[in-house]
Amino acid sequence: MKLESLLHSEHIIKIEKMSIGGDGVARMMFNERNVVIFIPHSAPQDQLKIKISRTEKTFLLGEIIEIIAPGPSRRQPPCPVAFECGGCSWQQFNEDEQIHQKEELLKELFKKFLPQIDYQLLPTIQTSQKFEYRNRIQLKHLGSKLGYFKSGSHEIVPISDCLIAQAPLRKKIAELNETLKPTAELKKYEVKINQEGQVEHYQIGESSEGLAFSQVNNSVNDLLIEAVLNSISKVMQLDSEKSITELYAGSGNFTFPLAKKFPKVKINAVELNPRLTAAAAENIKLQKRVKQINFFTAKCEIYALNYPLSRNLILLDPPRSGCHPDVIRKIADTIPENIVYISCHPTMLVRDLALLLKQRPEYRIQYLQIFDMFPQTDHFETLCVLTKVESH
Repeated sequence: MKLESLLHSEHIIKIEKMSIGGDGVARMMFNERNVVIFIPHSAPQDQLKIKISRTEKTFLLGEIIEIIAPGPSRRQPPCPVAFECGGCSWQQFNEDEQIHQKEELLKELFKKFLPQIDYQLLPTIQTSQKFEYRNRIQLKHLGSKLGYFKSGSHEIVPISDCLIAQAPLRKKIAELNETLKPTAELKKYEVKINQEGQVEHYQIGESSEGLAFSQVNNSVNDLLIEAVLNSISKVMQLDSEKSITELYAGSGNFTFPLAKKFPKVKINAVELNPRLTAAAAENIKLQKRVKQINFFTAKCEIYALNYPLSRNLILLDPPRSGCHPDVIRKIADTIPENIVYISCHPTMLVRDLALLLKQRPEYRIQYLQIFDMFPQTDHFETLCVLTKVESH
């Protein structure tokens, strides 16, 4: 019998852990097979009555009919639309458990895909700001509805508030609800706090959109920058004339703090988005760092194949899709002394490390550290520091 025969059937299960993507994971026996079931809105250790809502070749999706016994960390989500809105996947259990689950997700990926690799996982970096941390949000507008997409659909969940947005943005949502005229076509708005601390909003597609790729959580981002600088200080002399290649540099989130801390170090930074590199070029002039920083507008893999990379240190901060394999291959050919990789998707981090370490087993992971940039969700940033160990 195939898994399709289980569609709409009801079962009692227990949530073992959470998954990347935010759903809880349970298992059940079917035809002497241990089948995985993913269940949205569940919490660790919940005992649930569920109904199978979808079947795939190798796993099932279930929906909660009844919470028989809630897990110890389960709570009522603080946001009234938490279970409809696609924004927060983990509001239904407390923050300590959220951190624990993130650490477990990372450890499990390493155990599964890099079982031979030693690493040290440092304590997760977090702040007390578990709500009101986002400095920008994207709202969808259709008809008279303003809000976020429902999880896995293009249906808008109307909101008048958002608990993870900073207070001025929360105020702005209420204001936009009053002032935006109904629209027959879907519009998307970026609402953000700019560098001057003012709230601005614009329809996505208008000119200033490109600068929206900054980190959304200022306080955790500051701690991440500090950790990156400290990790580099330990492996590079501050006063030496060395070089850094920075790939996927954005508008210089790490570039400018690095340049300030290492004034003699030459930095070549590469970013594809021309608006971000234009903003960085402006900043280079303002900070009088024309001789220290070069910014290139290019695909990182094209740059890597055509220009030499630093043999001292390569800094990577790729998007959720991870690094292009050509980038990893060129790094392996270059054999830099140090690599600092900031990842926003742990699966891609592990994939890229596996490719690198297959070619260059002489690299050691100094440490890994999670930065809780996105509380109430399953997303997190990971800092990974690698050093080349001399083989004897």
